[in-house]
Amino acid sequence: MGKHSQVLVIACIILTALLIVVSPLLVKNVNESFLLRKQRRVSELFYAVEGAVDDGIDQFVDAVANFTVSATTSRWPAAGTLSTNYTASTAFPAGVAVSWYVDDEGSLQQTVTDPDGTQVLVKTFVVHANGIHPDDASVTLTMHQLVRCRLIYTFQHAVFYNDDLEILPGPDMNFAGRIHSNEDIYMDSHNTLTVDSEYLRCAGDIYNYRKDNGAALGGDVDIRVAGTTNYAVMNGLDSDDGNWMTESQTRWNGTVQTGDHGVTPLSVPVVGSVQPGGYYHTNADVVVINDVITQGGVTLTEGVDIPAGTIVTDTDFYNNRESRYVRMTNIDMRRLAGYAPGDPDGSPSFPDHLPANGLMYATRDDAPAGQQPGIRLTNGERIYRTGGVTVVSNDPVYIQGDFNTDQRQPSSVICDAINILSNNWNDSTSTLGLGNRIANETMVNLAFISGIDTTTAGNYNGGLENYPRFHENWSGVTFNITGAFVELWNSQIAQGQWNYGSPQYTAPRRDWSYDTSFGLNNMPPFTPWAVSAEKGAWWTD
Repeated sequence: MGKHSQVLVIACIILTALLIVVSPLLVKNVNESFLLRKQRRVSELFYAVEGAVDDGIDQFVDAVANFTVSATTSRWPAAGTLSTNYTASTAFPAGVAVSWYVDDEGSLQQTVTDPDGTQVLVKTFVVHANGIHPDDASVTLTMHQLVRCRLIYTFQHAVFYNDDLEILPGPDMNFAGRIHSNEDIYMDSHNTLTVDSEYLRCAGDIYNYRKDNGAALGGDVDIRVAGTTNYAVMNGLDSDDGNWMTESQTRWNGTVQTGDHGVTPLSVPVVGSVQPGGYYHTNADVVVINDVITQGGVTLTEGVDIPAGTIVTDTDFYNNRESRYVRMTNIDMRRLAGYAPGDPDGSPSFPDHLPANGLMYATRDDAPAGQQPGIRLTNGERIYRTGGVTVVSNDPVYIQGDFNTDQRQPSSVICDAINILSNNWNDSTSTLGLGNRIANETMVNLAFISGIDTTTAGNYNGGLENYPRFHENWSGVTFNITGAFVELWNSQIAQGQWNYGSPQYTAPRRDWSYDTSFGLNNMPPFTPWAVSAEKGAWWTD
């Protein structure tokens, strides 16, 4: 064998030996690369499925809050799945879709009472989400997440403000019921404000002076001492005081608490759109647009289906606060129930056309420049529907005269701004001075969700005492409300500013209280609720 042949043989032997040594290393590297890629894809899919679970929870909570899904549903959707779609990204160049559905965990819905006294409906569900990695069909993941759904009806407080709450009445004011603000409270009085409640709370601070200028008023704020029938006055004791934490508890025995005492913001009710074409419009059984009324989509004809005068349009009302006339839709609640003038109770001349589901929506879209749209409810002393009525409008609503005082039913108004007209109101005097607009004692039993203005430096919004807007001389006259006041937004149409001492009105004596007949099974129709979700255990397949 020549030298070249020997060298070749030796080279082959060495190469073979190297291959024997290196091959396992190459295989190992290939396997490790494959495993790393696999692990990366598993991780990518995990986060995608986890995000889909969160999306499913959010969508489910929103659907329950807006009454599109029952709070006790056994499965959502009833069949099939919904999907969370991710657009193209670094992890998923072609995007990815994760399917999911929600079903009943199996336990019954329970009613629990929170430490603040709020009654909460609690039900547990399971969100199931399944994903497949778009680059590797062998990488799949199914995740299950327990979700504890909590539902809190809106009208469980006499007052619920999501923003600062101000109460600074002129004449004496008596207020009974639970009061909560998610921010600060400013309380004072020109005379005496009496708070008959063992629950006066805010997530921020409480101040015994005006928000707009920091001035203290000359009257008293008397707040009930918890566990007693006694009252203790504020007398300058508020969150600015150095010993507020302890003295507030000593003085009121727990009635008054702030963020310093651990009060946190409460869940805010989810209110569907009040705009035309929105949630309330599309779900209302009775709809009034301008002077046309429909029920179940069918137009009602006056004199045939309903008494003449059930729906009337006029432009005689002048709103001094807004400095403009109102193009007003007047809805006669008794005639809508079928009662022509002179009909005795129990003998209506026409069929009852109050909303079968309790929800009525009204709006105007034809107010000319210089006028405002408005909806007025009249002749509503009795609501001829067991279970009450909820009236919703994107416009200001005016309540004229006693309302829901005879055989009271759980009823509410949701609107841009709520206005009160006494039993003595007459449109013909709306442009005249206050001496021609004399109110008489009036009572209204309604819960409200209505807009307000925002207080700025030197400009008071009128406070809770003017949440219902007045238009008459109420001096020495009592206005009574039993219901609830909820603030979630600013008025978008009725934006005229409140000015203390202006000729728009004079203030009544206010005797206001919470409607204690409200309960989990006795709320106005379509009462919004705050819905929250608490995550529990999770597992994967």
